[in-house]
Amino acid sequence: MLSKEELLENISYDVEGTKINYALPRIIISNALQNYAAAEALDTVVNRTESQSILLKDLVDNRFNRLIKPFEVLLETKLKKPFENVVKHIEKKGLWEVFRIIALLTNEKKREENVIALLKEFKFINPSINNYKELEESFKKVIIPKKGGQIITEQNITTFFEGVKMIKDIYITFYSKKLYTTNQILVNSLHSEDNFESRLKLFHLLYENEIISSSQEDALIECTNCKKGSYGGVLRLNIDPNKLQNLKCPNCNKEVTYFVPYELHKDIFEIIKEKDGLLLHAYCNLLQSRNITYQTNLNFLDDIEIDCMYNNASNTYIIETKMYKINTPINRLEIKIKKDFTDLLKVVKRLETLDEFKDKNLVPFLLVNVIDNTILIECEKTLKENHPDDLTQRGRIINFNMI
Repeated sequence: MLSKEELLENISYDVEGTKINYALPRIIISNALQNYAAAEALDTVVNRTESQSILLKDLVDNRFNRLIKPFEVLLETKLKKPFENVVKHIEKKGLWEVFRIIALLTNEKKREENVIALLKEFKFINPSINNYKELEESFKKVIIPKKGGQIITEQNITTFFEGVKMIKDIYITFYSKKLYTTNQILVNSLHSEDNFESRLKLFHLLYENEIISSSQEDALIECTNCKKGSYGGVLRLNIDPNKLQNLKCPNCNKEVTYFVPYELHKDIFEIIKEKDGLLLHAYCNLLQSRNITYQTNLNFLDDIEIDCMYNNASNTYIIETKMYKINTPINRLEIKIKKDFTDLLKVVKRLETLDEFKDKNLVPFLLVNVIDNTILIECEKTLKENHPDDLTQRGRIINFNMI
C-alpha cells in the first residue's frame, strides 16, 4: 500500500513567496523503469522531448514573425494614417471631441449611421460606403486572395497551418514533460516482492471495481526502438490497465513506452488525502467486517491522539498507523519503525495513568504499510530483547498480512 505522497500526484506553486500545494485526483501507470531496458527507454523519451523543446523555441520566433508580418503590412498601409487622423483630431479639439465620439457610438437608434460617418470622417473607409453590408464587402476585398487581398494569401494560409501544427507540437512537448516528470509513476514504485505483471493485475481489479477509471486527459506513447518520429504522440485512451502491455509499435511490433493517466474515484481520493490515509480506513473496514466496534481519532490529555481503539473481553487495543515510502532504504526504514513503535509505547504508558484505563490491559499495535514481514518481525524482536517490560512484550508491529 503506497503512501499518500507516492500515490497522489502533487503540484506546487510559489505565489508571491507563499507555497501552494495540491494533489491531482489521478494516477499515472507506466512501464518506464520496470527494468533496465525500460529505464533506457525512458531516457530516450526524455532526450527526444528535450531536443524537440529546443527546436520549438526557434520555430516559435520564426513562425510568429511570419504570421504577424501581413497584419503589420495591413496596419501600415491601410490603418496607420486613419489612426493618426483620430489622434490629431482629438489633440486639436480636446476632450469634448472624445465625448462627441462616445455619444455618437452610444446612440442605439443611429449607431450604424454614426459608425459609418466616423469611419469616413477619419478616412478608415471609402466615402462610397454607406452601411455595414457595404463595409463587410469592402473588408472582404482586402482579405480575400482573388481580389488581391493582403491577409488570406496562399503563403499566409500555409504559415497559418504551420502555426497550428506548431501549437500542437508545443502541447505534445509540454504534456509529455508533465507526464514523465510527475512526482509519482505507480509502476516505478517497485518493492522486492512486487513485479510488473502483478501490479497491472492489481490496477485491472481497481479498474473493474471502478476505483480508477479512464481519464479524460491524454496519454503519452513513444516507440523508443524505432528512430525518432516513427511512432508516438499523445492520445486519449479508454483501456483496461491489464491491456496496456499490448500497446505495440506497428513498425517493429515491440512494446511502446507509455504513460497513461487514470482518474481516482472521488470518495477514494478524499480518503487518500486525509491525514491517516488508506491504511486506517482499510483497517477499520476489516474491523467492521468482523463486527468489532471501534473508535477513531480519539484525543487524551493535551497532546495525545489515538488513530483507532477497540476492546475485547480481556484487552484494549491501541492502534497507531504509519505509512512509509516504499522506496525507503531498509536500514532507514527499520530506524523509522523502531522509533515509531517506541513513541507509541510512551503514549500508551501515559494512557495507563488515566483513570479510564487503570483497570484495562492496554495492547499497543503499530500498523504499517510495509509488506515485508521479515523486516517487521526483526524490528519487533530487537525491541523486545532490549525492553523486557510487560507493555513492550504485549505490543506488536504488524501489516495487513499479519492480522
